[in-house]
Amino acid sequence: MLRRCASRQRSGASSRKERWQTSTGRHVLCEQPTAAAWRRIVADNRTAFGVGALVSLGLIWGGTTAAFTSSTPSGNNSWTTGTVTLSDDDAGTALFTATGLVPGSAGSNCITVSYSGSVAATVRFYASASTDAAAVAAYLDLTIQEGTGGGFGTCTGFTPTSTPYTGTLATFITTKASYGTGVGAWNATSGTARVYKVTYALNAATPNTKQGATTTATLQWEAQT
Repeated sequence: MLRRCASRQRSGASSRKERWQTSTGRHVLCEQPTAAAWRRIVADNRTAFGVGALVSLGLIWGGTTAAFTSSTPSGNNSWTTGTVTLSDDDAGTALFTATGLVPGSAGSNCITVSYSGSVAATVRFYASASTDAAAVAAYLDLTIQEGTGGGFGTCTGFTPTSTPYTGTLATFITTKASYGTGVGAWNATSGTARVYKVTYALNAATPNTKQGATTTATLQWEAQT
């Protein structure tokens, strides 16, 4: 049992507390702790325990945070966009500058279209601009073939592999006026090329009223990824 004790010299005064004599002739005064004293004792012991526990936890935490480590980087990452590059061999010259046409007149020319982009793309062609005030395009029959051999100014050696369009120039310029409605489906990769042969013929049924009429159209090849 816990006791709160204090020693004092023998005294003649009486006391309510219990006394007894030791071998040294001194009296020891002892008393049972009160309820308040018990609470102080318990609180002191709890404080001492808490401080000790925190110190122990600190030692444990300090010990567990020490570890061997290793890492490896993946640095200097970069992102570069691809290129879509299309060219032809006409040197900026029109395929046709035909004049003096009469019903039944015909002609043809070839053009080589080359692709040098760094990413694959699909090539189509369409009419990007046109004029037809006299409505003569409805009598101009048009055939466009895709193949190999030949080039701008001569179709010698041309071998067709497909015929993407056959119809009148009027239909072509009104229905094939953008990439989305364009014709052809060449899946181009860098360093590849296609030759296109364009053939026209003024229909034999062209009326007399179309004399001196002019129609124009720009044929556009375009590549998109």
